Amino acid sequence: MDKRYALFAVTLILLAALPVLSGFVGLGWELSELAGLIGSVLCIGLCGAPVRARDSSPPALLSLRAHTRIGWAAVGAVALHVGGLLLSDRNVLEYLKPSMPIYIAAGGLAALLLLLLVLSATLPMRQQLWSSHRAFQGCHVIAGGVIIAMVAVHVIATGRYTGSLGRHLLMLGATVGAMLMLLRSRRRSHVPDGAADRKRRLVFGRRSALVAGALLTLCGLVAATTSVPDTALREPLAARTNSLPLDFPHGKHVSVNCLACHHNFADGKGVDNCIMCHKSTRSDLKVGVQARFHAFCFECHRHPREPLAAHGPVAGCASCHRSPADAVPPV
Repeated sequence: MDKRYALFAVTLILLAALPVLSGFVGLGWELSELAGLIGSVLCIGLCGAPVRARDSSPPALLSLRAHTRIGWAAVGAVALHVGGLLLSDRNVLEYLKPSMPIYIAAGGLAALLLLLLVLSATLPMRQQLWSSHRAFQGCHVIAGGVIIAMVAVHVIATGRYTGSLGRHLLMLGATVGAMLMLLRSRRRSHVPDGAADRKRRLVFGRRSALVAGALLTLCGLVAATTSVPDTALREPLAARTNSLPLDFPHGKHVSVNCLACHHNFADGKGVDNCIMCHKSTRSDLKVGVQARFHAFCFECHRHPREPLAAHGPVAGCASCHRSPADAVPPV
């Protein structure tokens, strides 16, 4: 096996093993999250080990039939991911509204593009949409790059399996590596001589410059996007018109300095409450109320360290978004 494929395979195995290191929340939620991770790994794998071209270096590993089946398996895994989360927690419906966070929108875009890509790759539709195989190949490859770029943004910003810097870099490395694996060169016996044909040395022929430029741009964009603070990716696409019920038991948080959250009282002159400020249009506030409140919870309970290990990990919405009347009284 080509060394590039061996390294890529190890990376995918490590990605698939991340749930082992991420704690257990609940059976329904965990199975749904696992389905989403499997779908992500399958998408990255398809990009890194494409079908075409047979004269490429490294050579193709998958047959067209295997590639198609894995594509449909990825669609199925994503459907289980979304459906399972909706069944596990009805509050997830809020993430299907225009007020969804940016990282959720990235995952939704990836899911939609994946479905369109798989459907458009079927022979009858392919023949109707593209006049040549090279045109189909170029569009298919660029769309695949967009999909895994959006998947990386979604998975890294969610933080369920990428809570540490090492796991973050693993996901980013797998994504960028898969896109670079697409930039395959022709085998030497097929490379024409002459300066005029240098741009055709990639397997995409005369579209090589376009495809290479698009993929390299996507590599830069996903690296830049996933390096920004998670709070920026948790901002909603559209402002919410109403707030969900929220149960925050202050009595269970007496060991936490109040100023960790109520920082506007640090100088003793605080006015109003958190929501009034973070819902305002003040130019000095870089984080909105939805992203700020989620960050408060995630920073302590997503991947808690000692001495808070008994208070996480948490996932889903229902653990926080319930009215105080619905909360289970302490024993």
